Amino acid sequence: MPPLSPAIEKLPFYCPIPPAPHPRAEDLDADSVRWMVDLGICTPDSWLAQINSGHVAAMMVPLHEDQDPARHLGLFSDFCYWAYAWDDARDARLDLRPPGALTSHCLRLDRILDHPGPAPHESDPYCQSLWDLRRRLAELPDTDQVIRVSEGTRRYIHGSYQWTRMQRSRTIPTLNEYLLARSDDCAGSWMVPFYPLIGDYRLTAQEAGNPLTLIVTDLVPLIGALDNDVISHHREAAIGEFNVLDVLRNENGYPLTDAVTDAIALRDRLMALYVRIRDHLARTAGPHLARFAHDIGYIIRGHMEWARETNRYRTPENAKTGELHDATPFTIDWTDHPSDETPEPPDLPAIAWWWEHIRAAEAKHTA
Repeated sequence: MPPLSPAIEKLPFYCPIPPAPHPRAEDLDADSVRWMVDLGICTPDSWLAQINSGHVAAMMVPLHEDQDPARHLGLFSDFCYWAYAWDDARDARLDLRPPGALTSHCLRLDRILDHPGPAPHESDPYCQSLWDLRRRLAELPDTDQVIRVSEGTRRYIHGSYQWTRMQRSRTIPTLNEYLLARSDDCAGSWMVPFYPLIGDYRLTAQEAGNPLTLIVTDLVPLIGALDNDVISHHREAAIGEFNVLDVLRNENGYPLTDAVTDAIALRDRLMALYVRIRDHLARTAGPHLARFAHDIGYIIRGHMEWARETNRYRTPENAKTGELHDATPFTIDWTDHPSDETPEPPDLPAIAWWWEHIRAAEAKHTA
């Protein structure tokens, strides 16, 4: 296992969001592990059952005084475990290695999202477990939010399929191309719509279609994805995959330590943009949209708090061999000041337009 770069251990992450420990973290994790075991995704003593994914589900959701601490969190936790398990399965399962087999598998998952009725007539545990998740979603009363979670899951499956094909082609993309692909692969598309369900409120069609809502819906998970790239680079390197650090090294021809510095600068710039949009919506939007913009920021903080404890990154399993590798221990430090405070957009068309929308919204509000 390649050691962590010293820069990964030393550079702090800009994250002006306090941690949000949840009283049900242990119970959530235990329940989700039982769910996976019952559906045949893993065994009780497997590595997957020991990555504490129920903790990340809990830490991603801040509690409010008027909120039921258990509302739909079990379903959210099971979704988290399913996504991590399926992410590994795309590499670990030999039967999914041929392109045609992966295509057929993803089409079956896609069909399950369309038809949450009778159980699928197949033994694949990922199909069976996704059917169970979709069935439970269909039982929830808020149809609009259910559709958003379901369609977000579909986007994640499609994005992960394209991501896997890109990784197997071994053609390292440009940073702009990488950001476009990573946005669809990082699971945020199904996580974000869960927040109104868990919080027992709803966004109107106008609020959901607000350009700033659409931006933070992609922006927040992308920050989490870049954080994940930095802390899990050693894991990807062990199985021959690339992430944003390799993209930066390939594009700029510099060593890993410089790539880490630039990756953190980019995610800090994106974090500053999120805070800017969040605070603008707190001043100008209705209470539900303001709460939504605030709460989804915990995807970033919760994921990184979990990264400090989970075996997924500390003692990761090689998805192709099943072998465990002890990585160099690492710590995650926080700072209240971004390493790059540039208020202008980067020269990356995939995301530069986000800054244009917040500038226009701020100008309209102060006119």
